[in-house]
Amino acid sequence: METNSVPQTEPKNNRNVIIGVVVAVVLCCCCVVTGAGGYYGYQAYVAAQAAVEDIQNFDIPTDVPFNPLDPNATPGVPGVPGLDVSGDVPTGGLADEETRFMAWASVQLVGIMSGCTAPTVEGTTITVIQEPDSAGVWREEWSVNCGDGSSKPFPLTFTPENGIVNVTVDIQP
Repeated sequence: METNSVPQTEPKNNRNVIIGVVVAVVLCCCCVVTGAGGYYGYQAYVAAQAAVEDIQNFDIPTDVPFNPLDPNATPGVPGVPGLDVSGDVPTGGLADEETRFMAWASVQLVGIMSGCTAPTVEGTTITVIQEPDSAGVWREEWSVNCGDGSSKPFPLTFTPENGIVNVTVDIQP
């Protein structure tokens, strides 16, 4: 008996087609991600350029709150009458010049808010009321000339931290 053998065909192998489809999908995803990243990156670039242009076009105010050529003019800050920014600071106490300057600016602001209308350097005295402790903290009392013939005491605490001295003005009722 003769048997006709039918040649068996091998099952179709779709492996190459599947690999091709996966590679195509991955490449398409990469293109979409790159496009989206480029779009948002460009938007950030445009916003940064606009910010730089805003900074470059910013008008720096050149109006001086007093006439520096007038010997009778009083330096000050616009909108804060009585605030002296001339650079003069009261003498005395334990703080260096820079720390006293910062303390004086703080005392003036607190003084104006608490009724001392025009704090002035002339007549203002500094008294050390507590010597530096083990942490270096000390207290002073600044008796501030309010500019109207009265004076007001302001206790200050000086706290050294990381190479600078923080100044706290104690507000009294």
